[in-house]
Amino acid sequence: MASQDIYIVLDSPVYSTGELAEVYIVSHASVEEELEVEFRDYKGIFSKASIKLEPGVNVVYTLEYQTPRIPGRYEIKLVSGSRLLDSVKYIVYGDTLESIDRYVVLTWHHHQAPGYLPNGRYRYTWAFKHVVDEELAPYGRGPYHYHAVILEKYRDYKCTYNLSPSLLAQWHQLITRGVQLENGEWIPSNSKTAELVLETLELYRKSVERGQIDVLTSIYAHTIGGFLVDYLGMNDIVRDEVAFGIEVTRSIIGVEPRGIWTPEMAFSMKMIDIYSELGLEYTVLDEKCHFTGSQGDKSGHLEPYIARGGHGEIIVFFRDTDLSNHLSFKNNFKNEAQAWRAAYELAYLIAEKTRMGGVLTIALDGENWMIFAKNSPLTAFYYDKLVEYLVKIQSKKYFETSNHREVVNKYPARRTLTHIPTTTWLCGFTKWNGEVNRQPYYWEKARKAYQELRNYEEKHGRDEYSQRARWALWHALDSDYWWAEFWDPAYIDTWLCEVQRHLLEGERVKKNLSKPTQLTIEECLEQAITGE
Repeated sequence: MASQDIYIVLDSPVYSTGELAEVYIVSHASVEEELEVEFRDYKGIFSKASIKLEPGVNVVYTLEYQTPRIPGRYEIKLVSGSRLLDSVKYIVYGDTLESIDRYVVLTWHHHQAPGYLPNGRYRYTWAFKHVVDEELAPYGRGPYHYHAVILEKYRDYKCTYNLSPSLLAQWHQLITRGVQLENGEWIPSNSKTAELVLETLELYRKSVERGQIDVLTSIYAHTIGGFLVDYLGMNDIVRDEVAFGIEVTRSIIGVEPRGIWTPEMAFSMKMIDIYSELGLEYTVLDEKCHFTGSQGDKSGHLEPYIARGGHGEIIVFFRDTDLSNHLSFKNNFKNEAQAWRAAYELAYLIAEKTRMGGVLTIALDGENWMIFAKNSPLTAFYYDKLVEYLVKIQSKKYFETSNHREVVNKYPARRTLTHIPTTTWLCGFTKWNGEVNRQPYYWEKARKAYQELRNYEEKHGRDEYSQRARWALWHALDSDYWWAEFWDPAYIDTWLCEVQRHLLEGERVKKNLSKPTQLTIEECLEQAITGE
């Protein structure tokens, strides 16, 4: 037999007892071929067929199949001669499971770091490119736009999004004022790019209005908050950025955020009071890196927990690490048939994971799992199929897709954790501090800049100059520019120089000096590069 991709899938991974199922053979063939196949279940052969594989054809055979009348987990095998071509599992449930509460909350983290420089010009335009570029063609445009299209297509599908404040702010700037690139090129607010960004934003807003999605807020410039508060003592930086992030989310999305995405899941117990004081009620952390090492009244990770700080508290949902990583990284598909089969498999695993009830949170980047795949467009086909399956399972009343705003009330937290370790979704901070040999040196530069800021404010109080310096420091600390594979010391230096420039300008004004005492940006960057 020539090398062919042949799979068996069902129209759902879940059925009630005795329900009729549709069974499909899907294939991606390289050459024409005829096969004699048998369908087998726990009782033996239940159907035979002659199938013809043709290049470019996905569904090559369909039949109806009555599922067993006894609840359980079952399997159908596709066999040709002595060869097992594929096998597929499914769940049959009965009345005893119908009363169990099962919720599935897919949580998508849409984030782009500020791509602009202190002069307002954009060095990086990913916030717009992942909307308008045809990265997922022929299925769609960029992942930000495609996610919104899926929400419109499947209105019964509920989920949670973090539309990060820095992403929203860049979208808002483009559609209201236009943006200028570092090379001087201008993208006006009436451009096709701006129109598509506005269309995308409006689709998310409509999803919020109909209760389909919950939109989390976040720290404005996506820094590793737990590291800042525990190791650098920058509690006020984190608090200010969260407060600003809330305002961005409120003003652009038009909703009061109740939950917060903790960037890189870089959590510390010290952040609980910050979140709570600002009116935030819940966040999402990692099962493996946070829940495993937590202490308190623990059961499983498929339920929310109350975590208490010094004087506040917050509800924590722990994402399922295995299923989140499955969706994040097992997505290098060769063809539609393989992507379809993979979507079925993940939907089955989700149904299996929720079998005994609870809240299953699957959380990951909304765009990176798609754009970094070897065949990005097929991730769009895969995601469409996955959502189709989730909605189908939901229609059978087996579980509900939901969002955290809803489920925090439907499935209230009853257990309390007394400690959650300071760490990230990678179980440490090495990716941002140590994997690149100059990262620790730059953290020391950031610490010194922060100390200069605090010294200035102790002397003069907070004023417009220290506020500008704080704004600059937020940008210098954005974790995307510290991530080992995207390490960008030039960007960090640019914003750290801005901190210094604003503080020196403030000193000049306080002393009534007529001539500036601060370095120019060029002089500052030259010193940063030479290490002087």
